[in-house]
Amino acid sequence: MSLDFLQSRKLAARGAVGHVTSDTPIAIRLKVKTKAGAVTSITTTTGTGIVIITANGATDTYLFSSYATVGAVADAINADGYVEAKVLDTLRSYDSDDSFVDGAITIGSEGYYDVLVDTSTALYFAYRLTTDRGVGETKPTSAHRVHLQEIAYYATIGDASANRVQVWKVNGGTETQITAWPSVSAVPTSHDFASGEGKLTLEEGEDLVVVLLDDTSITDSADNYLTVVGELE
Repeated sequence: MSLDFLQSRKLAARGAVGHVTSDTPIAIRLKVKTKAGAVTSITTTTGTGIVIITANGATDTYLFSSYATVGAVADAINADGYVEAKVLDTLRSYDSDDSFVDGAITIGSEGYYDVLVDTSTALYFAYRLTTDRGVGETKPTSAHRVHLQEIAYYATIGDASANRVQVWKVNGGTETQITAWPSVSAVPTSHDFASGEGKLTLEEGEDLVVVLLDDTSITDSADNYLTVVGELE
């Protein structure tokens, strides 16, 4: 990379704040391709699977018994060729069964259908810091970097303990945990680097996923949140 490019990238850097609450992290973001035709319905049934019905793709069923991880579900949807799937606020290796919000999914203002994490049954909150949260006609990320500056959260959890607030780097299909803190239940908690003056920087093209998880319970409450503050370069 040239010096001019690196300087231009630094000047174009922008702050980023991701904020998710109960049942709002996006596990899989879906974009229906034009060749699929009209969408009849996209429905998640907790404990069973995801069913996508389109005019030209007919009925496609993705059973969690067959596709046991989030990544396997996304890969199966992509393989059918009518809908493009992207894993976002989760890890590909996480279980698909009993992890997603139940019911019909409606299209959002940005043109996507979002399969959401059911935080009280999946037992985690997560947010992906990435330069591109879109699906379909998206921008290249290989020359971009993400920087983590702060994590803040509140949740009532059943077993607060070590290694429950995790930071993962994602490079393609490879997920690697890079740091962690103990969790705290029902107390507003934050973590930063060098009193907010430092940041955790990944290599070009890598995403960063922050996870707050528990083994026993996460209360389904409107007060719960996970906030991730960073910089996109």
